[in-house]
Amino acid sequence: MTGRKRRPVLLAAGAVAVVAAAAGIVFLARRGDEKAPAGRDPRPNVLLITLDTTRADRLGCYGRAAARTPHLDALARAGVLFRNAYAQVPLTLPSHCSIMTGLVPPRHGVHNNGSYVLGPGHTTLAEILAGRGYRTAAFVASFSVDSRFGLDQGFAHYDDSFQAGQPFKPVNSERRADAVAALFSAWLDGPGGASGGGPFFAWVHFFDPHLPYRPPAPYDREFAADPYDGEVAFMDEAVGAVLGRLRAKGLLDRTLVVAAGDHGEAFGEKVETGHGVFLYDGTLRVPLIVSAPGRLPAGRSVGTRVRLTDIAPTVLDLAGLPVPEGLDGESLAPLAAGKSGPDRDAYIETFYPRENYGWSELVGLVSEKWKLVRAPRPELYDLAADPGETRNLATSAGSVAAELGRRLEAVLRSAAGIGSGSGRALTAEEEERLRSLGYVNFSGGASGAGSGADPKDKLDVLRLSQLAEVHELEGRADEAAAAYARLVELVPESPASYVNLALAQARMKRFDQAVATLRLGTERLPDSAILHVRLGHTYLLLGRAAEALAAMDRTIALEPNNVDAYTAAASALEALGRRPEARAYLEKAIAVEPENKFLRANLAMNLASGGDVAAAVKVYEALVAEFPGDHVLRQHLGVAYGVLGDLAKAIASFERAIAIKPTPSAYINIAVASKRAGDTAAAVRYLRLYLADPKGESQAAVRAAEAELRALESSLK
Repeated sequence: MTGRKRRPVLLAAGAVAVVAAAAGIVFLARRGDEKAPAGRDPRPNVLLITLDTTRADRLGCYGRAAARTPHLDALARAGVLFRNAYAQVPLTLPSHCSIMTGLVPPRHGVHNNGSYVLGPGHTTLAEILAGRGYRTAAFVASFSVDSRFGLDQGFAHYDDSFQAGQPFKPVNSERRADAVAALFSAWLDGPGGASGGGPFFAWVHFFDPHLPYRPPAPYDREFAADPYDGEVAFMDEAVGAVLGRLRAKGLLDRTLVVAAGDHGEAFGEKVETGHGVFLYDGTLRVPLIVSAPGRLPAGRSVGTRVRLTDIAPTVLDLAGLPVPEGLDGESLAPLAAGKSGPDRDAYIETFYPRENYGWSELVGLVSEKWKLVRAPRPELYDLAADPGETRNLATSAGSVAAELGRRLEAVLRSAAGIGSGSGRALTAEEEERLRSLGYVNFSGGASGAGSGADPKDKLDVLRLSQLAEVHELEGRADEAAAAYARLVELVPESPASYVNLALAQARMKRFDQAVATLRLGTERLPDSAILHVRLGHTYLLLGRAAEALAAMDRTIALEPNNVDAYTAAASALEALGRRPEARAYLEKAIAVEPENKFLRANLAMNLASGGDVAAAVKVYEALVAEFPGDHVLRQHLGVAYGVLGDLAKAIASFERAIAIKPTPSAYINIAVASKRAGDTAAAVRYLRLYLADPKGESQAAVRAAEAELRALESSLK
């Protein structure tokens, strides 16, 4: 995907399917009279490695004897280890937004996974470095940081190619660490990597230590007693592969490396399993290692409290670039170099309880030795005397709580009206993909209002909900359904109770039960848009298009800007043979999100299916101009050109798609177009490339290609 400045696009599930037929500032040395060797660009490469869901205390370099993390440990010995680093929020997307912008969530406006988009008004680290001549690339491991949520801003290459899922079916929303490391290595070896000229900024994101903990062999056997440690060990191996590739190419000594957790994980402490609900240190204390050969000393350990918001200004400072004014973070370079400094106040928050459970959000501040959590029942902990956060001093130390409360309010006031993240409802496809990552209890997204209940007063619901989630993630659908049914009894006022039960029933192909559950929900909660839209998607799955359309129209009446409802209604109308009306619904969806490329591509498909291929071509051409790095759009445009008989343009479009990312569909499409154009030799060449790696293709398609290749080869003799 292109990383130019724009409002990030959002995928609308339930949409009509789009199917392919086929020179900057020179770095000034920061230490004495150190100079770069002649002919070498003095600017450092920058590698950011984010370790999703990784607790600091589960790495060897942080003191865990049972850990097997030799590569991260070696990185710590080669650089600077920060022993007291805090995430600002225990969730993937908002935490990465803080890393990339240097801003706390109230200022960048992203508070949860999926239901927010980082607004284009914020400048990311990638954008700053790209503007200074850096080549930029990102390789992400989970749908939580898909490009549609805005983190692609500034990246020329953003690899988030996850397989699209279908409601009620397993989805591919994450990739193992070894696959992500391989993608980085391929890029580094390619024209955009080490040989591309000038320094690079690469972000590599690993997601493995995440529920359910299922490390691959041999880590599954070696860490059978603690599979989380096995996941961390496997991820460390991938870190080693990335660093090893840089070393093999002679780049490691010229690369500034930052390795950071985005948030931690709870293992039943204070009831929570996983992360997101509470603001205890298990989910907020993260590893942070900075290695900068020739710029920072090796082997230093810093105990001063720091924040993930400090990463962006640190990278810029160490790269010799100006740090923008107005960031919440500060450069860590002075601390890393050995200068003393006070602990930095750390803002913390989670909106997950409100938006996923209907309870109160939590916000807080870690200052000096204290942690304050603002909640219906406030919490105050002396972290020095009580690191386990077992004694709530909010009443007995009221003066401390009042002072920290004033500091917290000052942070929130300073951010008032600044945050420009876009709150929005999740589509069915997005909800399903996030469910596959363990984020199950969605109750309506950013627009949902919480009941105000303190999460600490809902521990019985939390325990049962977490149990249901674990059953679901581990594939025990019957047990998950039983737990969700109990939740319907416990919290009948929550739309999520009915949605979760219906999804569990649907996965067991008990679709009539799923419909009955959702209908019960709509009867009890008639103003819940999420229940009506889910009911509509269930009807679509069952082929009951008219009922699906009625449910989506009800959703639109409740939420006139619900893009998911418009696109699902378009799907229903297509199924009913009412293509012009379907087009009208797609156009309404585009009016809500005019920069949504997926909606516009679906409109092009609607036009082509209706016979207006020329109009479809115009839509595709506009999309390709706006998103030149999208290989899928290039393929779609090539197919449309082929339908119009413009084979030269079709072949050129397929060639460009292959240059961006070679895929079996691109090879077969260009082979067909080349044959039609009379270039048999080219058709043979592309068929051979197709057959060399037909990953994901059906056996029938492969056999047909083999037969076609034999026929064409015979014709050339």
